[in-house]
Amino acid sequence: MTTDIYLRNRDLGQAHDQQVTEEIDVHVGTEHIQSDKTTGKWSISDNTKELLRAIFVEFIGTLFYVFIATNGYWYGPGFVLTSLMIAFGKISEGHFNPVVTLAVSISRGFTRMTALYVIVQVVGGIAGAALAKVVFFDDFNAVRLEPYLTVLGKSVEPANGILCEGLSTFLLVLMYLMCIVDKRNKNSMLSPIAIGCVITANIVTTLNVTGGSMNPARSFGPVVCLLNTKYSHLVWKYHYVYWVGPTAGSIVAAVVYRFILSTEPCCCRTQ
Repeated sequence: MTTDIYLRNRDLGQAHDQQVTEEIDVHVGTEHIQSDKTTGKWSISDNTKELLRAIFVEFIGTLFYVFIATNGYWYGPGFVLTSLMIAFGKISEGHFNPVVTLAVSISRGFTRMTALYVIVQVVGGIAGAALAKVVFFDDFNAVRLEPYLTVLGKSVEPANGILCEGLSTFLLVLMYLMCIVDKRNKNSMLSPIAIGCVITANIVTTLNVTGGSMNPARSFGPVVCLLNTKYSHLVWKYHYVYWVGPTAGSIVAAVVYRFILSTEPCCCRTQ
């Protein structure tokens, strides 16, 4: 009888152990399933991460470009743009300019990144101009119009300003497309340097005519920041020059590249 009781107790113990093990397995399995569901709910796809990273880079790059450009030294924008393109070019291709984004979209095709890039570039331009205003000027009403604000030179007509901005932006955008977008040169380490040199040459040439903008975000940021100053009645007067000229030059450069200079068939170009 003792033996039978022992065997029954042992069987009961084994059954209990088996039950506990099954409960643990079920519990662990349930936890695992819930973890998978939770991860799937909150996870971000790789494409979305890349998009967010590129948008952030365009914002921060435009911010610092405008911050340097509004400081007044003619060589600053070229140097900072070269550095930004070397550092961030592999992430967002280093546009930092709404009309460059427009030209790339015309060459490759418009996507949601076109609108997102332009938005963050404009916001970055405003932020960069605001920081420059805080850092470089003690009195907001004593801001020097030049070079903080891109303005037409004395006796320069708006039509001449549009032509000047259009030509300089045409050269800049065409250089960008040939150096960064075109497969023959896109991997060259000299491409950012070439674009920085073009920026510097254009600024030196057009500084006394239009202020050497070539970038609507660079011109728009200071205008917004001067709205509540004594210059508020002046800043919008010829501001359209810095949108019409660069936009027209960018479109012409994109068309020239796409239909004349590019070796890729038009139907094969995608963003």
